Amino acid sequence: MKKYSLKNNYLDVVTSTYGANILSVKIKDRNSILRDVVLGYDDFEKYERQTKYIGATIGRCCNRIKKGEFFLDGKKYKLTLNDGENHLHGGVIGFDKKEWEAQELSDGIKYSYLSKDGEENYPGNLDVNVIYKLCENSLIINFIAISDSDTLCNLTNHSYFNLDGDEDILNHYVAIYADNFTENDDQALPTGKIIPVKDTPMDFTTLKRIGDDIDKDYYQINYAKGFDNNWVINGYDGTIRHAARAFSPKSGITLDVFTDLPGIQFYSGNFLDGAEIGKNNIPIKNRSGFCLECQYFPNAPVCKNFPRIDLKAGEVYNKTIIYKFS
Repeated sequence: MKKYSLKNNYLDVVTSTYGANILSVKIKDRNSILRDVVLGYDDFEKYERQTKYIGATIGRCCNRIKKGEFFLDGKKYKLTLNDGENHLHGGVIGFDKKEWEAQELSDGIKYSYLSKDGEENYPGNLDVNVIYKLCENSLIINFIAISDSDTLCNLTNHSYFNLDGDEDILNHYVAIYADNFTENDDQALPTGKIIPVKDTPMDFTTLKRIGDDIDKDYYQINYAKGFDNNWVINGYDGTIRHAARAFSPKSGITLDVFTDLPGIQFYSGNFLDGAEIGKNNIPIKNRSGFCLECQYFPNAPVCKNFPRIDLKAGEVYNKTIIYKFS
């Protein structure tokens, strides 16, 4: 693993060739104290053996596909299964476990990886690039991919945020600019049903303390032991939109998320188990970080009413996630 730093007057970001991973994001809080606002580890070996995808680039397809099955061009494909009977985050050895090639740019860093035909049983040779850039107080992530034959593609970043850099995230506030979310079954697989957030604990249309509803008796929360669903971003039209906001009263740091993807997975770190010690000798335990993963909807090959994640041969996949800090 080789590390690369991006730094300006607002942000200090470190990424790595292993997993095209975000290792740290440092920003000054309201008292000018420098805080690292993403979870991670102090030593490389923990990134190699981790199972929580902390900071990693996820692909070819993030999130879950039921039974790992999909049809493409009339042919049935069976992906590797690594989440019970289902396919999760690209399979047994997904993009998060790969060593990427790095190229330093004048204004950022580009990581490249060739996912060969048949890798995790996906068709086509997929050439993938992840570009990290800083623009004032924003970290911009650009995903670019092209395949030599028809395939699936749904890329994201799996950073866990804690805007205090310590303790849990229950006193953080989150807003998700979505009037609807996708219903999950008890295996965290979207059923295809899209449900209004109104009058449910899933309503984050205005800033709400994470801890207020995280243990509510609601079947979606019961399934996930907290929040772990895909929200349907309002007004999706393929352009960059404001998807979410997070805020910590303790540090005073705000995170705004922008994307041209249609969905965002809000995950409250329900299955972080403290098995590994993170940075500064702090255990990565239950609810010590949250994810805001911009994405196409999970299980899209099965749920035919969802936006498609098919990538045609020669078509360019070009999607962006922006994390803006203030």
